[in-house]
Amino acid sequence: MMLVLNLKMNLTKNSILEYEKIIHDKKVIVLPQYPYLIFFSRGGYYLGSQDVSKYSKGSYTGEVCAKGLKCLGVKYVLVGHSERKKYFHEDIKDFNMKLKNVIDNDMTPIYCIDESLEDYQNDKELKKIEEQLEAIPVGCKYIVIAFEPNYLIGTEDATASLDKKHIKKIINKIKDYLIERNINHAIIYGGGVNENVIDELEDLPLDGYILSSNALDTEKLNTILKRLKI
Repeated sequence: MMLVLNLKMNLTKNSILEYEKIIHDKKVIVLPQYPYLIFFSRGGYYLGSQDVSKYSKGSYTGEVCAKGLKCLGVKYVLVGHSERKKYFHEDIKDFNMKLKNVIDNDMTPIYCIDESLEDYQNDKELKKIEEQLEAIPVGCKYIVIAFEPNYLIGTEDATASLDKKHIKKIINKIKDYLIERNINHAIIYGGGVNENVIDELEDLPLDGYILSSNALDTEKLNTILKRLKI
């Protein structure tokens, strides 16, 4: 069972050293901030990055290229998170370029597919899902898809808003798209994930989960690790 921990812009150097002790021997994928990647390179977990530049090299101050991440031991790279769309106005073209760079440098992309509350309520989600999937480069052999309803990200009690039938429909849409193109894949779920959400979605064809806020709460994280037997 795959578990991705998106730490976002949280934790300081001292708290990272303590956090690393908790996940040291766990088979999880941890996504720290760029400056702290080096502090997460000694355990049994897998190192990932929260983002990557769409440029492979050149004069782009502040950007971090895929080759540079690869040199630090990064195995997984998150691409297309809803916050990249909301705050940095990135789009499908940007994500396509980023996915290419990740794949070309022999790392595994974790591509975020989201849906808005408006699309969900107006039955437009399948069209929007396929539009996002079209960013996957031709020739991709393996990808992790993280489906995250953006209206549930960071919620305390996401179980109250879960629509299992709908989530299963989305998962099947994603699977059909990838199978049709001979792309090996894993599908994980995010959006207010806690122990109750995992219990609720247990019988769906999911390969894992992505955590953010609950990845930072060590008590809740330990509960989830035990629940998933990681």
